[in-house]
Amino acid sequence: MVILLRVDDRLLHGQIICSWVPYIRAEYLMVVSDEAASDCLVSEIISACGCDELGVLVKSVSEAVRYLKNEADPSTRFMLVVGELRDALRLYEAGLEFASINLGNIHHDDDGGASRVIAPSIIVNSEDEDVLRKLRSLGVTIEIRDVPRNEPREYIP
Repeated sequence: MVILLRVDDRLLHGQIICSWVPYIRAEYLMVVSDEAASDCLVSEIISACGCDELGVLVKSVSEAVRYLKNEADPSTRFMLVVGELRDALRLYEAGLEFASINLGNIHHDDDGGASRVIAPSIIVNSEDEDVLRKLRSLGVTIEIRDVPRNEPREYIP
């Protein structure tokens, strides 16, 4: 079961491994990225972050949906990390529905003045705003929180 879906453009780093994984008691961490999954070196480096207590997988969006729906034990606790909001929406539209999403780190350059800083670690562009509106319309709760010890804030369009 997916315990947490986080958007973090850094994919895997200490904040996730040392704070989020223990907090939600994840058994597996899945990095969902078409780009990372297609790069053998990146996949190997990310997967090497696993240990006896935590399995780390790298999957494309389609592989992640197929794996979680057909192969994974439904009682296994998964944390998913995507680097882009559009990948979260792709997961949802492919049938991996989730009730909430955590925004951790999104850094987009100004796209003609349409980028907006919604938190120190979250700068969204117009495409991101469209995706967030779509997710909200699907009933997904959008939480802004970098680490578990901080109070979550709800995304306000």
